[in-house]
Amino acid sequence: MLRKQNSSSLSIFLLVLLLLISVSIFITSNQINRKLEQCSLPSFTRQARVLNPAALYTSHSAKEVRKSSFKSADQARKLLIAAAKLNDNKDFYAKVKTEAHCENMERIGESGDGGKYVCNPKMVRNGCTLMSLGLNNQIEYDEHIHKATGKQCIILGADIGEQNEKTKESYKNINGQLFVGKIPDNLPISSMLEKSGRSEIELLKMDIENGEFTALEPLIKDYFVCQIFIEIHGTPLNHFELLQTMAKYGFRIFNVDPNPYCEACCEYSLINDFCMAQFEVTPLASIIPPVTV
Repeated sequence: MLRKQNSSSLSIFLLVLLLLISVSIFITSNQINRKLEQCSLPSFTRQARVLNPAALYTSHSAKEVRKSSFKSADQARKLLIAAAKLNDNKDFYAKVKTEAHCENMERIGESGDGGKYVCNPKMVRNGCTLMSLGLNNQIEYDEHIHKATGKQCIILGADIGEQNEKTKESYKNINGQLFVGKIPDNLPISSMLEKSGRSEIELLKMDIENGEFTALEPLIKDYFVCQIFIEIHGTPLNHFELLQTMAKYGFRIFNVDPNPYCEACCEYSLINDFCMAQFEVTPLASIIPPVTV
């Protein structure tokens, strides 16, 4: 009888022990999975759990800004199209209206020519790719954007000429990789991405002295880009047609900055429709009529 009781007690003890071990394993496994999930998610996804980007489009101020933009959109579009047919660059720049509202816009780089307006740079994804085309040994933008994005991204820089030793050393310090060649003639942007093992660009700075007209479309057609900061050169029609090209691929203007040293030059900042929630941007009325695909 005593043996039966001991055997029964032992069985119960073993069952309880197995149950406790199973519960412990389950809890530990869940904790590990949560940590792995957080490590694998890009930074903006983790932040979105707290920030709730949807709130951007339901706030009263955002609704008012959108409402105002839609009221004036048709007239603004007509005036812009008319200005594109003339030869007055300053008048054309004044007619270009923003199509997206970035509350947290930051000027990156020099205060004069060379600086770019970037939307909410801290919201880039972990390990993202930055690209800077057109250096000429002036890398204030590159060093600044490296810091503004938390020093967590790689930056691909390119120029028609080889950079000096000081620039090369500075680029290494900002997790950068340099390329030499005329874009796109003997240095396609796609080759830069392939050689660096990258397939997307978070922030693209482009100032390549008329090379933008042949280099940009092949890139944004085949690769995903979030924000573009580009200096366009030429007549109002040249500017208008390239803005149309970017509109065709889902980009909206959020800042216009005429170059004070070059009347035929203007800096534009644009954001991809798919990236607006990530960077906390409010979409406004579209002004640039896209060319047909």
